[in-house]
Amino acid sequence: MDKKTYKDKAFFFLLGGLFFTPISAYAAIPLTLTSLVLLLLSRNNIRFNLLDKLQIILLGTILLSSIFGVYKRHSFYASSAFLSYILVYFLAKELVSEKQRLEKFVKTLTALVTLVSVIGIIQYITGFSLVYKNIPIVTRPLGTNRIASICYNPLILAALLGFSLPILISFSIEEKSKVFSRVSIILGIITFFLTSSRGPTVALIFSLSILLFIKKKKLIAFSLPIALTVISLLYPPLKTRLFIAFKEGINLSRLTAFKAGIKMWKENSIFTGVGIHNFYLLCEEYSPVEYKKGAHYIHNMYINFLVEAGILGISALIAVFGTAIKWSLENYSRLKENLRDNEYEKWMSQGLFASLIGVAIHNLIDNNIYVVGLGMLFWMGMGIVSGIYSKTKS
Repeated sequence: MDKKTYKDKAFFFLLGGLFFTPISAYAAIPLTLTSLVLLLLSRNNIRFNLLDKLQIILLGTILLSSIFGVYKRHSFYASSAFLSYILVYFLAKELVSEKQRLEKFVKTLTALVTLVSVIGIIQYITGFSLVYKNIPIVTRPLGTNRIASICYNPLILAALLGFSLPILISFSIEEKSKVFSRVSIILGIITFFLTSSRGPTVALIFSLSILLFIKKKKLIAFSLPIALTVISLLYPPLKTRLFIAFKEGINLSRLTAFKAGIKMWKENSIFTGVGIHNFYLLCEEYSPVEYKKGAHYIHNMYINFLVEAGILGISALIAVFGTAIKWSLENYSRLKENLRDNEYEKWMSQGLFASLIGVAIHNLIDNNIYVVGLGMLFWMGMGIVSGIYSKTKS
């Protein structure tokens, strides 16, 4: 096989990894590893840009946190998740920057959103669930109306849709004939609200408003937050979850985890942290005696990563996300003057700018980069930003 054939097959397996990211990391990771092997066989020359180097620095700080961590073996094991993230980052950078491949990427994302949405809506209406050999495939939290579809957790489903919808909407606005993508968006929005997830709802309102603002649809960008807020308040399960956050004592476990994390960070290495995912093992030790059932992670990505990877780790993580968001906006600014030749890159840059802003906002009150499938999806998006940046910059 020639180089092009190897790259085409590598791209095909990467799309398979994309499709399975929110469903099962056990399927997504082997597919992306196969993609890596095929890309290496193509003898593709990789030129490192700033974001590439920052990704490697981030991985280095994570390894340092494991070397100096409290439970080193567990930390090294958990750190492998970030290795998979950076793997899909480089694969996406090298494989997803051309018009035809961007189109296939969006089609795969559209199919994924449609699948989880249809299953989720059926689940909501019928209460359907599916368990195979004690493995939950389609489930919902007991005693609630929230749905999870095939993502096994409502928050994961909401985060998937919150990341995907701005990208699909960016393409849908420009491509007038794409009926299927618009149907997928409608189903996705309905499913998103049926998850009754507070953090993702706030993040999606911001990200869609930003997307419409940079598309110069200012009236919609101004009215959309109002409309989505009204919808949130009219849907009883989501309204209840939004207002219950302000009740006294309801966030005691989150506050306990936050205080335990800060104490943990101060009493260990402030530069390299306690080790990736070691907060999970140490939280009870640092929680008050009378409250030993705190959350096993801090509901804030930045504080959680500070505790586990120290000042070095959180600095690298912020640099990675900040650069990816900055570059996505710069990509859009460069490409908007040459729409005819680079329309797909422009639309993707718009969508990813809004999506990554949404991820950054959502993780102020959550920590979903530790969900392997979601992390792979986010880093794949950053890889596309990097690929477009290198292409348009040169």
